[in-house]
Amino acid sequence: MSASETPAEVRGHKARRLAAELRRGIAELRWPAGKLPTEAELAREQGVSLNTVRRAVDLLVQDGLVYRRQGSGMYIASIGTGPLIGVAVPSMTYYYPRIITGIERELSRHGAKMLLRSTEWDSRLEAEAIESLIATDVAGLIVVPGLDDPTSLDALEDLGVPIVLVERGLELPATQHEFVGSNHAAGARAAVKHLQALGHTRIAYLERTSPHTAPQIRAGLRIGLRGEPAVFESLPRWTSADAGRFLDRLVAEGVTAAVCFADREATLLVNAARQRGLDVPGELSVIGYDDEVADLSEVPLTAVSPAKADVGRLAVEVLRARLANPDGPRQQLSLIPDLVVRASTGPSLR
Repeated sequence: MSASETPAEVRGHKARRLAAELRRGIAELRWPAGKLPTEAELAREQGVSLNTVRRAVDLLVQDGLVYRRQGSGMYIASIGTGPLIGVAVPSMTYYYPRIITGIERELSRHGAKMLLRSTEWDSRLEAEAIESLIATDVAGLIVVPGLDDPTSLDALEDLGVPIVLVERGLELPATQHEFVGSNHAAGARAAVKHLQALGHTRIAYLERTSPHTAPQIRAGLRIGLRGEPAVFESLPRWTSADAGRFLDRLVAEGVTAAVCFADREATLLVNAARQRGLDVPGELSVIGYDDEVADLSEVPLTAVSPAKADVGRLAVEVLRARLANPDGPRQQLSLIPDLVVRASTGPSLR
């Protein structure tokens, strides 16, 4: 406490800081079930008193973001009085939270409400989620379909409400669905151009097997490299041992750089290199993909970073345009990811 601050002012600052943190958590869908932790849990997590928690929650209640239910707890309020929009995504823990935040913020800006469902990468749950959203009389849908079943898109066309696909569509050149997605091929090409500008000519690629993103990345790599990667391997899930074995291949083939889908796999490769005494980026440059946890790696990763929040925001704009003008031209938008340069890439020493 400074000499000019009273105890009450200090308590007020703490409450406002906690309220700001809770607002950020609500925007990021940190509590997707819609219920906040208890006051005691929040006090322990944040290292503050119960009184500070109560004052912070009071501020959110005043803003209409949270309401208390006697004997039950604290809940996130449904914001907006406009049309109800259904949103179905495969995950609320990786990649998609930022997209959801972009959707929610844009809907709130226009007074609309969001009804969110997670499909957990399960086609059955996806069908059930979409059916339940339609049953609530949503005005439109924003969906990330699994597309494991080729007929699933046909089924979406028969639902009778406008639909915008998210992060799907670029791999379906003949689709008539409206969509907003990241151009992962362009993102991969940007990664290759960055490495080539640093003097790397022997570039490898490792990926976590994916039916959607990985094929686009491979296509972009082939264009950038004008051929195949020097070493390539795809696995459903990588382990530390797998990364070590892959590293052996890179050393044997004289590879000086690798592009990895995604961040976790890139981190495994960096760890394997450092355990072998190889310098990153001095002896091996590594680029991750997705930029979800790239900055948390022991060597912060250069990473391809899709504009996730903007994907969500633009999906709302496309859907709003369709609702306003049902007969207007259909839109299919692709966003080129950024390349965020960090410490894991450097000039080739060979």
